[in-house]
This record gives sequence, structure tokens and C-alpha cells, in this order.
Amino acid sequence: MKIIKENKILLLVILFLTTTLFGCMNDMEHQGNWSSPVVDENYVYAPSDKGKIYKFSKKDGSLVKGWEFPSGDNSLGSFYGEMIINDGILYGSAYGNGEGKKCQNRKCVSSLFGIDVANGDSIWMEDYISINGSVVGGVVYHNSTIYVATSENDKGNDAGGYLYAIDAKSDSNKTLDELTSKILWRIPLIGEVYGTPHLDEEQEILIIGGLNGDISLVDIRIDDSYNSNSLSRLILTRDGEYPIISSVIKVSEDSYCYGDIKGKLKCFKLGLFKNDISEINTFNYWGELSLDGWIWSDIESYNNSYYAITLSGWLYRIDIDSDSELISIIWNKELKFDGKPVAGLSPYTFRNQVLLAVPFDKDKIIIIEDGTGSTLGEYPLKNGVQSLPIVDNNLIFTIDRENNFRSYSVSDRSQIICFDLNDMKGCD
Repeated sequence: MKIIKENKILLLVILFLTTTLFGCMNDMEHQGNWSSPVVDENYVYAPSDKGKIYKFSKKDGSLVKGWEFPSGDNSLGSFYGEMIINDGILYGSAYGNGEGKKCQNRKCVSSLFGIDVANGDSIWMEDYISINGSVVGGVVYHNSTIYVATSENDKGNDAGGYLYAIDAKSDSNKTLDELTSKILWRIPLIGEVYGTPHLDEEQEILIIGGLNGDISLVDIRIDDSYNSNSLSRLILTRDGEYPIISSVIKVSEDSYCYGDIKGKLKCFKLGLFKNDISEINTFNYWGELSLDGWIWSDIESYNNSYYAITLSGWLYRIDIDSDSELISIIWNKELKFDGKPVAGLSPYTFRNQVLLAVPFDKDKIIIIEDGTGSTLGEYPLKNGVQSLPIVDNNLIFTIDRENNFRSYSVSDRSQIICFDLNDMKGCD
């Protein structure tokens, strides 16, 4: 593994920002309700702050009776990372105290699940796979494997977190050895991880940003040479300056960008030796752009444009030209609403116009048009939203801070569904 260093800033500044960051994370650990709903062709799957997942019809908003995960009195704790559906299986994670309740003081156990969306049953013999630590980011799926990165509980451990590779296949027709080895491998990471690892499918690598500012590259190819030493999958770590929470994005064949809590949007290029990803020849930063406020949520790419919003409420449309190695601001707008846009933004197209749905955690979902950044309207919510809205077939789905699952019409912004996930009944 290569470790490439760059100059560190003053230690006191790092300590101040990290302490402030962890204070925000402590709030996050006790709240939950950060995961978004996920959709397939006919249904919406909504994670509840009570530690369960429910299934709703997209057609009429009705709850699918008898479909809940986990069933009975069981609970998973709190949902934070985004869930995904792959080939009829819903994958995701939650974390709690190991007994289905929200965890306190970072003593957390994460539960990874794979659910058959047809019947709501686990694809594994057990309901979920437990791993130590907090999985705050989402899961990544590749080649019948799911990957998650953690924030480690044991601060006496040299590892800030771990990257886990989990067998994502159903337990049907598995051998005994396969049934008892669902964790395929794990490798330690220097920094804690709160974002979702970025999957570069072409190169078959994961790129992971840490709270210590590091960028790590991990080879996830199926390669027998790694069987005896999974640690060698960590092919490069690049030291950084400020904590990274938002996920890395790919902007060209060999260039990637990310944001940090200093408000720096940075882009870098990877050089490969003989096109072999296990031999990184160069890791060079080629661009940097300063934004106003912490870059907390993911930078979004849509129709060849890039969008970022900071915790200070500044929204940016950005041009990233990797060929010319230039980053520039097309427009920026300060959004002044209650709370913070902790979930980021959702781009979508309606009537040939690109729009941005921006949720505020103590206010409404605001709609912005991407031409000039003008505000077009809002989806009225009384108590704010912490999860990212999902737009699908001219409907927008979200879960508010009161644990109500809601949907709205994109065309006239009228509310279509309101379902109270606490009392399991309709709401206003």
C-alpha cells in the first residue's frame, strides 16, 4: 500500500473542527430518520424511525398489509445510510445498541440486511448480519457483494473504521462453509468513515473519504492472490487536511472530486501503471474550489452539471472540466430557511426543465430551477426533513422529522400520501 502525504495544517485548527464535527455527529446518533425511501416499479419502501421498513403502493399510497421488516416486536434501531434495490433484493443497514434500540455514547452495533421485496423475508438464514461499529453511509453493491464502511467503537484500536465485504447472495443452496462465512473480508482504515464509499465499476475500486481527511483506494476485484492477505487490497492512502463526509464522485475516466468540511471542492487524477489498478503511478490534485460553508452532503451530477449545497445554505451549480483541469461556479444562491440542508439535494426533470429539491431539517422542501438558481416553490412540511427526497414518475417521496411518510405531486405540489409511521395510520 502506498501512503502519499501532503503538508498538514495547524493541529489546533484540525482539533477544533473535528471536535465541532463530532458534536454534530452526537446529535445525529440520537435522531435517526436520515435514510430515504427507495422505489421499484410499483412500490415504495419506507424506513421508519421505529427501526422497521414498510412497503407502500406507488399507485394509491396504500400500506401493503403483512409486509414489514423486521417482523413482530423486533427493531433495527436507527436508519442513516441510503438503501438500494438490486434484482429484487433490498439491501441496507441500520444501527443501534444490539437490542433494537437507538445507541448511546457511540456503543453501536450495525445490522446489514438483504430483504426479498416480494415477501419481506431476509434472504439469509438470520434476519440480518451484525458488525461492530456504526455504518452511517449507504451500502454499495458489486459482483454479488455488498460493501460498507464503519466508524469504529473502540477508540483504543488503531483503526478508525473498517471496510467490510459481505456475501450478498441468498442462503438458498449454499454449502455449510458459505453459510458460516458471510463476512468475506474486512480491512482497517485509519479514519472513521461517515460517507458512502464511491464505486468505480470500470476500475473495480472503492474510493473512501475519512474523518481524518484521508482518501483511500481499495481494490475489490475477485482475485485469489488476495485470499491470504486482504489487507493488500488497500492500494493507496492519500493524507488530507479536513474531514470528508460527502462521497467521492467520478467526473471523467481518470478524475474524481469530493468536498470537505472546510468548504473545499477538490479534484484529483489517478495514473495507472500499465493500466493495472493495483499499481497507482500518480495521484495528483488538479483543481480546487472554495465554497461558503461545510460540504456535508454529496455533490450531485445530473445532465453533465454538478450541484453542491453547504450546511450554511449556499447552493452552487458548478462546471467541472477535467480535460482543461478547471472548476468554476456557474451560479450560487444563499437559501435562507430554518435549519440546515443536511440531506443535500435531489435533481430531477419536469416538463423539460431541470429542478432541484432541497430539504431543510427544520423547514420545507424548496424547489429551485437550475438555470439561474431561482426559487420556484415549496412542498409544505411542518417539521422539516432530514432525509433526501426521492423523485420518481412525477411523484416525490420523503419522510419528515415526525416520522410521517409523505408523497406529493410534482406537477402541482399537492400532497398525495401522508402516513404516520409511529401510530401506523393516515395523517394530515
